[in-house]
Amino acid sequence: MSHATIAPGAPLIPMPEKTPAALRIAVAQLDPAAIAAFDQQWDDAIRKARDEYTLTPPRAFVEHWWSWVGVARFPERLARFRECQRIVSESDDRAQRRAAASELAALLAQAEAAAA
Repeated sequence: MSHATIAPGAPLIPMPEKTPAALRIAVAQLDPAAIAAFDQQWDDAIRKARDEYTLTPPRAFVEHWWSWVGVARFPERLARFRECQRIVSESDDRAQRRAAASELAALLAQAEAAAA
């Protein structure tokens, strides 16, 4: 069996359709350990949608995981994203936290632009 080589800087997988089912497949390919969180958040979104009679929670869920896949399909981007998250949550330096938060926003914007 042969394996395709991924060019440096190329995404690991193509961007999936913007549906819960397609996103779940992508999440499973990119980080199987994240499936439990994906499923739990989907169940919560559906429960909230039913209880509040609104489609906002499932839409927010899809947007969140769409962005997550957009970041995670590039290993370097994902590594930097996680490092920025760590800095935001752990650093005592306010300027460092702000810079990391700004970089998180920029990484998400890059991921969303690449997915469009």
